[in-house]
Amino acid sequence: MQAAAISALAAWAAAAVAATGAGFQFFVGRKQATAALISANAALKNSENSGRHKKAEFRQAWINKVIDTLCDHHAIVSTIPSGQSATSEDERKLAGLRTKLAILLNPDEPDTVELLSEIEKIDAISTDADFASAEAKMFTVSRRLLKREWVRIKEELS
Repeated sequence: MQAAAISALAAWAAAAVAATGAGFQFFVGRKQATAALISANAALKNSENSGRHKKAEFRQAWINKVIDTLCDHHAIVSTIPSGQSATSEDERKLAGLRTKLAILLNPDEPDTVELLSEIEKIDAISTDADFASAEAKMFTVSRRLLKREWVRIKEELS
């Protein structure tokens, strides 16, 4: 009987040690699983942010392209002397810049339609006073359109 009791006691002790070890393993495993979940959520958030930042970069590049095209157009029309017509080379450049703007801008937005209309008016003007008035309108519409796009970028990054 004594051997059986010792054997039973040893088995009980071994079971207690095994249960304690299993408890530690469960605790460590749970902590590791929680850490892995936190890491996966952080990677997901980083991926989402990366996508938003890339989209904002594309939108900013588009804004810069529109600004550059408007500047190129304005540089040509503002240097043509009053009462004179543009050279054929300038006419070709202006037509190309108008086409580029028409392609870059959304034709369904009222600001786009208004901007392209103002640009057409500027191209047809022959007096300095009319030019200054049309130029001011074109700048107003351009700034409004570009400001709206800038606000979109800021909202996407928020």
